[in-house]
Amino acid sequence: MKDIDFKSSKTGILLLSHGSKLPQGKYVIEAYVNMFKVDYPDAIIDYAFMELREPTIPQSIAKLAENNDLERIIVVPVFVAHGLHTKRDIPKILGIESDFNEEEIHSHEHHHHDHNHGHHHHHHHEVETADFDGEIILTDPLGIDTRLYKIIKERVEDNF
Repeated sequence: MKDIDFKSSKTGILLLSHGSKLPQGKYVIEAYVNMFKVDYPDAIIDYAFMELREPTIPQSIAKLAENNDLERIIVVPVFVAHGLHTKRDIPKILGIESDFNEEEIHSHEHHHHDHNHGHHHHHHHEVETADFDGEIILTDPLGIDTRLYKIIKERVEDNF
């Protein structure tokens, strides 16, 4: 574990969860924040939900920035893979540049034009964006990692 000086680094951390109408996601992301606080008691850290639930990303960023004189915020999407959310929606909410290209969607979409598959939300309404003067760093999602694979393997073994 790195010894990070959160106080003088003026860096805040925001863990991002997708957000759900069910409460489980809140327990999970809260638990990760609390684990982080155990490792780094000085950390200026909070969590937020991309949609469907509060605190929203702008709310949590405002709260982190409020009394802490922060210069930057590191945002970690606790998602398994990159998707429209991490490539397009989250950068938009954070007000940061993204290398996302709308063309990417359409080239991969030929095979499913069944538009009543439920999970189809166009965020075309005005997105509330974060208000922060410093630097915002958006990390990659969790991605492909042998530590995650171990959990998958355990799930299967436990139910075999």
